[in-house]
Amino acid sequence: MREFVFTVEYKKGANEVMDLFIENPDLHAKSMAVHATADSMWRLDRITGPTEALEEFDAVVDNVTLCNEVIGMCGAPVVEWNYEILSSTADSRIVYSCRKEGDGVQSIPYVAAKHIGDGLLMQAERRGAQYQWRLLIDDDDTVGAIYEEVNAGLSDGLSLSVQRLSEPKCWLDDNLEADELPPEQQAALEAAVEHGYYQTPRENTVQEISKKLGIPSSTLQYRLTRAEAWLARQFVNDVLGTEVEERVEPAELELNV
Repeated sequence: MREFVFTVEYKKGANEVMDLFIENPDLHAKSMAVHATADSMWRLDRITGPTEALEEFDAVVDNVTLCNEVIGMCGAPVVEWNYEILSSTADSRIVYSCRKEGDGVQSIPYVAAKHIGDGLLMQAERRGAQYQWRLLIDDDDTVGAIYEEVNAGLSDGLSLSVQRLSEPKCWLDDNLEADELPPEQQAALEAAVEHGYYQTPRENTVQEISKKLGIPSSTLQYRLTRAEAWLARQFVNDVLGTEVEERVEPAELELNV
């Protein structure tokens, strides 16, 4: 099996939901499960980010009229789409969505299922202007067919690029890697250290550092909180030798399996 990774990039204004990710770089979505048949596609996504950005997400998704990145790749009218927010916290959502496929309005999972058939495994991740897909494929000819059909189905303002076709590394290693800490969170940690945030006594507060960086204090606090959680899990995994899962709210426990 090989891992096929490609990214659909969105220009600002091309899609109402992706605009939220472009405008809010701390907003992040990752699939927990994606399934597709010749008739429909359904999926479960975890969206994380600042409270304000997630509230905007709720409002926009509740009024979607065009096929968008939650359910597909096109700019055509939605055929039949159902979604439900299964879990909601201050900094996360777990969203279930299901759509029927229609003529000329195929989703990326539908295209993949059509060419791969039974045994389809795929992942999806959204951040900024990029929506990245990972597929497990055992036939290189299938890669070309999927690429051509996805590329042909993109609406205006969307572009397609291929990152790799290689051994399925990301499917085999669940441990956190250093490059999984987003650049903005790395920068937040570096600024906090540089300005003495972790010194005793503390040399600068979050509010003071955010003014120096020219960003809202809530944004800096969110980035630091996420980065600190990442560091804690790294320490437990690598130093103590104990594998841990990211902590979830009680309401989410049955979903994160």
